[in-house]
Amino acid sequence: MKGWKPDNLKVASGLLAVLAALTWCFFCAAPVRAADAANITASLAPASFSVDQTAQLTVQVTGSSSAEPGLPEVNGLRFFPHGRSSRMQWVNGSYSSSVSYLYMVQADRPGTYLIPPIKVTVDGKVLETAPITCTVRPASPAVIPPGAGQSGGVQAPGGQTRLWSGESEKIGFMRIILKKKTAYTGELVPMTIKAYFRQGLQVTINSEPNITGESFVLLHRAVKPQQTEELVNGIPYSVLTWNDSISGVKAGKFPLEVDLDATLLVRQQVRPPAGMFGSPFFGDEFLNNFFGGGYRQKKVKLVGPKQSLTILDLPAKGRPANFGGAIGTFSLLVSVKPTTANVGDPLTLKMVVTGTGNFDRVEPPVFPAGGGWKTYTPSSEFKDLGNGRGRKKFEQAIVPTSSSLQAVPPVSFTYFDPEDRQYVTLKSDAIALHLQGGGAAAAMAVPAPPQSRPVPSALEKKKTGAPAGKATPAAMTPAAAAGLAPLETDLGVLHRRIIPTYKKPWFIGWIGISLLLLAVGGFLRLRRQRLLADPSILQRKDLDRKLKHHYLEMEQALAAGDTDRFLQSCRAAIQDRLGLAWQQEARAITLAALQERLAAGSPLITVFQQAEHGSYVGIHMDQEEMRSTLNLVRKELEKVS
Repeated sequence: MKGWKPDNLKVASGLLAVLAALTWCFFCAAPVRAADAANITASLAPASFSVDQTAQLTVQVTGSSSAEPGLPEVNGLRFFPHGRSSRMQWVNGSYSSSVSYLYMVQADRPGTYLIPPIKVTVDGKVLETAPITCTVRPASPAVIPPGAGQSGGVQAPGGQTRLWSGESEKIGFMRIILKKKTAYTGELVPMTIKAYFRQGLQVTINSEPNITGESFVLLHRAVKPQQTEELVNGIPYSVLTWNDSISGVKAGKFPLEVDLDATLLVRQQVRPPAGMFGSPFFGDEFLNNFFGGGYRQKKVKLVGPKQSLTILDLPAKGRPANFGGAIGTFSLLVSVKPTTANVGDPLTLKMVVTGTGNFDRVEPPVFPAGGGWKTYTPSSEFKDLGNGRGRKKFEQAIVPTSSSLQAVPPVSFTYFDPEDRQYVTLKSDAIALHLQGGGAAAAMAVPAPPQSRPVPSALEKKKTGAPAGKATPAAMTPAAAAGLAPLETDLGVLHRRIIPTYKKPWFIGWIGISLLLLAVGGFLRLRRQRLLADPSILQRKDLDRKLKHHYLEMEQALAAGDTDRFLQSCRAAIQDRLGLAWQQEARAITLAALQERLAAGSPLITVFQQAEHGSYVGIHMDQEEMRSTLNLVRKELEKVS
C-alpha cells in the first residue's frame, strides 16, 4: 500500500498490544459477584455392574476448591482415587467453581450395597450427599459362539457384542469389517474400523488407523471417529468407529492388517495382583497396575485380525478411449447458461457427476473437439454426501464461433461398474441454443484497444458527460478472437489519499477512552487491594458475621423458650463486640472487666451478670422478657464505639 512504511506497522502493532492490555486490565479490575452457595452431589455410573467390572463414583463439590470429601467405609466395596477435575465459569460477572473427585468402585462379592451420604466441610458447615444404592452381579463368563474365527464378531440379541475366544480378557482390541473380499485396482471398498477400550481407562489416540504394507491405500472420510458405547459379554466398552475406504494399488491377493497407536494412563502397581478375587479380569497384571499407586503412561498398539483382499486388474477388452479410471456407479446431469447469446459470447457449461465410487479418478466429461466451438479447461468442486456417496461438479467456459450452431453438442462420461463388470458410457442430450449475429464474420467483431488519453478531472466529466477521446468499436484483433476480454479503460473513482487507521479521529478517541478506563480500573483495583489488606476492615467484617450469628441464635432460643441458650448467646455477643472495641481477646472479658470499664448501671452489665448466674443456678425468662432483652442488647452494642 502506498505511504505505508515499516515504522507505521510498528506503531500499529504497539497500539494493538496496548489495546489488548487495556482490555485485560479492565476486566480484571471489574468486580466479580460472589459465587453460588456451597453444595455437594454424588453419582455412580453404572449403578449395576458385575464383580469383574468397576464403576465410577463422581463427587462434585460446588463453591469450594479446597474441601475434599471423606468417603465412608462400605463392607464389600473398595474405593480407589481416580483423579480430579476443576471447572470455573464466569457468566455476566458472576463467578462459580466446582471440583469433581473421581473414584473407581470395586466389589468383593455380588449383592446390593448402600453407599452412605458422603460428607464435606465448607466454611465450618458440614454438607452431605444423598445415599446411593448399587447392585453388583456375579462375574459374566466369556461366550464363544460356534464357528468362531479371527475375522470379527457377531451381533447378539439386546445390542450386546460377543467376542471370539480370548478377546474377553483384553483391555482393548480392534475389528475390521470389509464390505467385499474381491475388488478391482483403484476401486474404493468401504471398510469399518472399530477400536474397543474398556470403560474407566483414560486413553489418548496417537494416530489414525494405519494399514501395514504397501499394497493398499486407506482413505479417511472423517477427521474424527464416532464415539459410542457397547456391552461385550456384559462388560462396557468405549468404541471408536472409523467408516473409511480402502483401495488396492496392484493386482494380486494380499494380507490386510490395521493397527492403531494409543497411550493409556494407568496406575503403578502397589501390591501383587495374583489371584485377586479369583477373577480373570483382576488377574491381569496390567489392569491391577491400573488400580494401584501413582499414574504412569503406557503406550499400546491395537492390531486388528488379519484378513485378505483380492485385487483384480481392470479388463482391457471393451475399454473406451476416454476412460479416465472412474470405478463405481454414477449419473450425469448437464446444463448450459445462457441458451440465448451472441456469437463470441462465453457460455457456462455445468456438468454434475453424482454417485458412489473413487471420485479422485472422476475426470470432466468429454466435450467434442472442433465443430465451431472454443473451449477452456474446466474447474471442479467435490462434495461428500455421506455413506460413500459424493457429487463432483464441473464448470467449463465454451465460446460459439459460428452463428450456424443450433445446439450444444452432447458430452460423454465413462466409468467401470464393478458389480456388472463392464464399462458404462453416459451421454447427455444436445441442448438447444439460439445465437444472434451475422455469421462467422460477426464473431470477429470486438472493440479495438483503447487509444491513449489523459485522465479527465471530475469537473470535466460533469460537463461533458463522457470521457473525451474514448475509442469507438473497431475490428476485432486476433487476441480478442481467441476469447479474451478487453481491458477496462475507466479508472473509476479516485481518492486523494488513504488515511491510516491510527490517525483517524474515532481511533484516537477510542485510545483516549481506553486509557481513561485503564486509569479508573487501576485506581479501583488499588483501592480494593488496600481495603482487603486493612486489618481493621477485616476485623469489622468478622465481627459483623459473628454478631449476625449470635442474633440468629438468640432468635432461635427465644422461639424454643430456651433461656440458658439465649443468655449464653447474649454473653458471647457482648464479648465479641467489646473485644474488638477494647482490642483484647473476646473470651477473656469477664463481668469484672465490664463493671470496671462500662458506666455504672449499663444494661450490658445486667445481661452479662444474668448469663453468668444462669449457667450455675438456672434462670427462667418468658418470651416477652427475652424479646425485650434481645432488643436491648442489640441497641446497646450498636452504641459501642
